[in-house]
Amino acid sequence: MAITDREKLVLNAIVNYYLTFGDTIGSRTLVKKYGINLSSATIRNVMADLEDMGLIAKTHTSSGRIPTDKGYKYYLDELLKVEKLTKEEKENIELEYEFRINELDMLLQKTSSLLSKVTSYAGIVMEPSVLVERIKKVELVHVDDFMVVAVIVMENRSVKTKKIILDQAVSTEELELISREINMKIRDNQVILENIETFIKGRKLIKDEGRIFEDDGKLFINNVPSIFKDKNVNDISEALELFHHRKDIKLLFEQVVKSRENSLEKVNVIFGDELGIKGLEDYSFVYSIYKAGTSKGILGVIGPKRMAYSKTMGFIKYITQEVNKVINQIERKDESDDR
Repeated sequence: MAITDREKLVLNAIVNYYLTFGDTIGSRTLVKKYGINLSSATIRNVMADLEDMGLIAKTHTSSGRIPTDKGYKYYLDELLKVEKLTKEEKENIELEYEFRINELDMLLQKTSSLLSKVTSYAGIVMEPSVLVERIKKVELVHVDDFMVVAVIVMENRSVKTKKIILDQAVSTEELELISREINMKIRDNQVILENIETFIKGRKLIKDEGRIFEDDGKLFINNVPSIFKDKNVNDISEALELFHHRKDIKLLFEQVVKSRENSLEKVNVIFGDELGIKGLEDYSFVYSIYKAGTSKGILGVIGPKRMAYSKTMGFIKYITQEVNKVINQIERKDESDDR
């Protein structure tokens, strides 16, 4: 899209005004508030051109303009400068991760809470899919003769548990033999998550009631009510209903993220209308990618489309760096313990 420096200047001011005040802005206010060195008549002409390009639009209540989704996207891709955190903000985030963290679940729960705390939006962290992560070990816990709990520890230190109902009685001693056999095959790279179930079923111990280990990673989410406070959000009932079903939310965001090119260093924005789900049109999902072992997870926030993007993206970028740092420490400790 060919857009002049003058048009960029005016569009940037219109978007910033709307993000700050949630209202339309006219040519006279642009001159007074942002000190744009152009006449009101010239600014009106520029606004008309931006409107023709579909970057801004009039509302039915005034002659002022607001950004369209297309204008938002141009602003985010071309005009926005991610705000750098202050020294105090960085230190406060680092302090959150100062205490010893040995498990991925604990780290991700803390991160979801921290994202919500620093941005005032809903903090969302999605654990990597375990289907692409190696298993470290499996323990089969004897509950009674016909019930076992499988505890699966992944190399990224995430832990999966699953209750298993047996076809026939099994003793504690027999279960220990099966557990040792599975772990020997894991060490020899003969067993991955997808075929643990097949291996155990081969011992004719488990009822065939569908897949046993189908947990694709947990979703940690904090402060959902915060996203419904913006006056520019029209109807919250459908979005509220959607957030009652965490599995659906997780699947929704994972599918969208997987369909995009995502750099480990970049903070990304998805508008609600891109998700294709009724009720999320007035929201934005701002996220980044973190790495755990050979897998990738997602962390970010969801909030109203009229969001403080510059500051929010700055927080997400820095928190992602800290999360990757802690995960690297956990992985190094695991390697040291294995020696």
